[in-house]
Amino acid sequence: MRFVSVVSLFSMLVALVGPARAAHPLQTEDTGTQGKGNLELENGLDRIRNGDGSRDFSYQPQLSYGLVPAVDLIVQPSWLTHRDPGGPTRRSAGDTNLDAKWRFFGSAPWSLAVRAGVTLATSNQGLGQPKGTVASHGLLALTLDAAPLTAHFNVGMAENPNDAGQRRRIASTSAALMWQASDALILTVDGSLQSNPDSARKTWPGLLLGGAIWTLQPGLDLDIGWQRSYGPAQPARRDLLMGLTWRFAP
Repeated sequence: MRFVSVVSLFSMLVALVGPARAAHPLQTEDTGTQGKGNLELENGLDRIRNGDGSRDFSYQPQLSYGLVPAVDLIVQPSWLTHRDPGGPTRRSAGDTNLDAKWRFFGSAPWSLAVRAGVTLATSNQGLGQPKGTVASHGLLALTLDAAPLTAHFNVGMAENPNDAGQRRRIASTSAALMWQASDALILTVDGSLQSNPDSARKTWPGLLLGGAIWTLQPGLDLDIGWQRSYGPAQPARRDLLMGLTWRFAP
């Protein structure tokens, strides 16, 4: 995944490790940043049941650091487990995302941001992109803040390494709606589509998610979500997602 121009880089979306998330368990990125010197640690767990009988589990923490008020630096490693029906269980580190996020426009109730970076092949046991490869990705995020409702919209693209065995470039779009039901509870829905990783198929598989975020105390959120795949020519997939997010100033 190598793009020559910065414009192309900002137009691409992560595809191999999984989508870059906004407020967990959402898949759609928002335009919010942490503020200068602040940190956010997002711990995301995902248990997947695939239609072919295989099972996957991932732990994908994300650490965001506010470099300046409108720019975050982000590192997102992953740890994966995969089990085929009647086969052995494979466990290993997954791929790692190194990203930057820049909110370049804000005029209430609208804001715009880009998030872009690279995916490093830090995996083994065949649970990631080929060893020694680097992937690039990016997205454009639009947020509409109309309290108690907030909506997020993303468009982006990812480019897979030549030897990844998948479609070279994968386009993606997604949208999410968040409802502030109370001071401590947010209800969420999220839907996404992406071009099929299988280059022989033209259908765009999708994911639909519903979830909730509870604020346990200022700066500490607990979340849960349920996600399933939809669309033709795609094995069924069901995910149970859980997360714990901590925001703090060092």
